[in-house]
Amino acid sequence: MAKQQIGFEELNSLFYPKHIAFIGASESSRLGSMMYLPAFRDSIWSETFYPINPKYDKILGWKCYPSVLNVPNPIDIAYLSLKIKFIPNVLKECVEKGIKWVIIFASGFSETGDPEGKQLELELLKIIKDSNTRIIGPNCLGPLNAETGMAFTFALQNGEYGGVSFMSQSGGHFTQLVNVGYKRDIRLRYGISFGNQIDLNCVDLIRHYHQHSKTTLIAAYLESFGSATGHEFFLELRKVTKSKPVVLWKGGYTKDGSRAAYSHTGAIASNDRLWKSMAKQTGTILVKDNEEFWNTIKTFELLYPKYSPKGRNIGIITPGGGSSVNITDLFASQNLKIPELTPESQSKIAEVLPYVNVNIKNPVDLGASGFILNIFTKCIEIVVKDPNINIIMIPLWPDHIYRHVFNRMIKIFESTLKPYAFCLPNIADDSALAKRFNSAKKLLHKKRVLYFFSLRDAAKSFSLLCDYLEFLKSHNSPNRKI
Repeated sequence: MAKQQIGFEELNSLFYPKHIAFIGASESSRLGSMMYLPAFRDSIWSETFYPINPKYDKILGWKCYPSVLNVPNPIDIAYLSLKIKFIPNVLKECVEKGIKWVIIFASGFSETGDPEGKQLELELLKIIKDSNTRIIGPNCLGPLNAETGMAFTFALQNGEYGGVSFMSQSGGHFTQLVNVGYKRDIRLRYGISFGNQIDLNCVDLIRHYHQHSKTTLIAAYLESFGSATGHEFFLELRKVTKSKPVVLWKGGYTKDGSRAAYSHTGAIASNDRLWKSMAKQTGTILVKDNEEFWNTIKTFELLYPKYSPKGRNIGIITPGGGSSVNITDLFASQNLKIPELTPESQSKIAEVLPYVNVNIKNPVDLGASGFILNIFTKCIEIVVKDPNINIIMIPLWPDHIYRHVFNRMIKIFESTLKPYAFCLPNIADDSALAKRFNSAKKLLHKKRVLYFFSLRDAAKSFSLLCDYLEFLKSHNSPNRKI
């Protein structure tokens, strides 16, 4: 049974600690949790970080204490990097010290399916009962604050921080999101890996992110509700989604996946239809894999609410008749519409293009003229101004992947609030193309421009954005656009 509801300031202290202890600290490189130590060595906590291990006098230049009870200062957070047999007694010392947050790395609890693992979780909860101590985990990596540089990850994020706050039962997915976020310029704010959720749970985090003014988008990877109930989660989502979008990646939605989730975080199987129904009723954006997760987060981060589309009508400008057919099928299959341009727009495009091997209706097929930058940009300008079009999609070929090409195209959109995105060719097998893209990517990130590497991903992301906007409209939210 979880403890009482956590207050805003109480949970906020998890992301802004003053003094941090690391119990079980060692200089052994074989221990993955020890990769935290160099990160804290170079952080704002370098003077208020306390390694705990009776075997050492010093670690990495820090004085090492035999117990948290020997540390002269109060401690806000304690990381426990210990074998599970030592955890109960050390947790008792943390309670005695008055430590607010205890983060337990170790696995080997209820996720093993062993009754002893579940019993040990109950023992830990009994230890903290009637105290001010709260548990994160076990089987987790702990909190992240991109603003201060507090991170569990092995590759500390050096990018700019923003408004995306997230939670994950999987430490691997969480680390991956930070790394992908850095590469794709997803600007994070807060995050937490909380594993089995025996105490702090997804409802606590959803509520906190909802109340936090610096969070504009909430993302979650969940396999279960942890110590919360499905009803509590549903009620909290219903409050949140009318003002902040929630992107939810539910792991274990198949029978085999559910079995894997149980051995991963001890997640009890729940009906996939329940999650889908809950998402539909609350306006939660439900995704099924990592690419959908990253792309949907990025789409909402860049477009919502300022550049939210006013409808589902897509304008497509591309070279190549075959690709335009494929694009139309992909977007239409996601319940997006590809209407004809107005006669006025078609007439203007006809003045720019030759009369053969082109289509001026929508998709606008530029044919070979699509490789002439002046013609391409002129047609984009016409489509952007068309009243039938809400969203502009621009698939590009390798010949277009140059910084000056993006610069010309981006300038067209500076005077409009219509959302747009580029779809880029696969760069994985072309080192020269990858090098050119890395140069152009700096401009895309600086200008905060949305891009995809798959038309299917683009179609899915825009469809989910439109779904959410239609949910807001049906619930009379002030953030609605469609």
